[in-house]
Amino acid sequence: MKKLKIALIVVIILIAMGLTWATLSYNFYSPKDVNTKPDDASLKYFQESYNESREAFRTSAVLLSKKFKNTYQGSFQVPAKNDKDLTVDIFYIPAQKSKKGLIIFSSGIHGVEGYTGSAVSHMILEEFMTEENLATTGFLFIHGMNPYGFKNNRRVTENNVDLNRNSSADDVLYKTINTGYPAVIDLINPQGKVNTYSADNIFFELRAIGKIVRASMPVLRQAILQGQYQFPAGVYYGGAAAEPQIKNIAPFIKQYSTGYPFVMNIDLHTGYGERGTLHLFPNPADNKIKALTERIFKGYNIDWGDGKDFYTTTGDFPGYLEKLITGSTYIPMTFEYGTLNSQTTIGSIKSLQTTILENQGFNFGYKSDKDKIAVEKNFREMYFPSSPAWRTKVISDSRVITKIFLKQFNGL
Repeated sequence: MKKLKIALIVVIILIAMGLTWATLSYNFYSPKDVNTKPDDASLKYFQESYNESREAFRTSAVLLSKKFKNTYQGSFQVPAKNDKDLTVDIFYIPAQKSKKGLIIFSSGIHGVEGYTGSAVSHMILEEFMTEENLATTGFLFIHGMNPYGFKNNRRVTENNVDLNRNSSADDVLYKTINTGYPAVIDLINPQGKVNTYSADNIFFELRAIGKIVRASMPVLRQAILQGQYQFPAGVYYGGAAAEPQIKNIAPFIKQYSTGYPFVMNIDLHTGYGERGTLHLFPNPADNKIKALTERIFKGYNIDWGDGKDFYTTTGDFPGYLEKLITGSTYIPMTFEYGTLNSQTTIGSIKSLQTTILENQGFNFGYKSDKDKIAVEKNFREMYFPSSPAWRTKVISDSRVITKIFLKQFNGL
């Protein structure tokens, strides 16, 4: 037993030394890229700014409105202190012959993830809005739910709120106590200006591994990612009340879901998981919904949350939609396009560090321009990789799965 403990300590030290070197080379860190040949037909769907993404979405909506009847295209403003041009855009195409099912595509819940969500939405609008697909299925697209984060390359709103921890019509949510969060607050909410070469950052991996050894990775992941409502400047803050867009989207959801026996939400995200892999994460479901989901996504691996990496969240957007949609069978699904191999311990630690540094820099500033550039670049890359190969694979995988699930959904 003693030899085992010594061996474990040696392994931890070796891992920490390797990870420390990665931290010292913070600008250099990048996972191995996906083995996909870039394709201009797929890359055309990606834009490099919020305004360009919104314009592309609106243009597609206008063209489709001329082709199909009874569509709705609109938007509502999201208030911000210094920006009067932040909007959540909505486009609805009803089933053209009879209402059998509605599919809601939501994107940009985590602002900076909106680039990919917008690209996938654009592809679906351009390639899948056909008379055949629209005969009995309607589509509701919600573009840029967090326009502030989208425009400013942040994951959260202007109020530092994570919308996927904030979505609720019940104020009880905002009184939730995350009992595990205080145990890791010293690690994940550092004070002062960001210095990527400080001792805390150089030895961040060692400190994180120490937490993992003491509490285990599942316990640590749950404490951090669940969502918290007591520390407004902290990561994964769920807010003290519902953000404006959470309230303002409700009438649209209620109106356009009415009359459809089946309603499915596909919430588009990037970040977690194996780089270049499309992960399917439905909310925990009863046996009926689970069977329907497996039927719709037949042939795909669905993560039902029963693995060792599973964690629960509070105030998630798909769960909020379930409360708004009545009289229909509701099927939630999250598409997560992996970027940084965060399903591994090393990738998870690097993802966490980048998230922490971005939040710290926003709240307290940076010691130097070099620190600011490095952190902001890595943060954007973590949620919106610049790799043409990664982007091509996102569209390719989305194209394939959309063809499959539309056929299965239409057959319910």
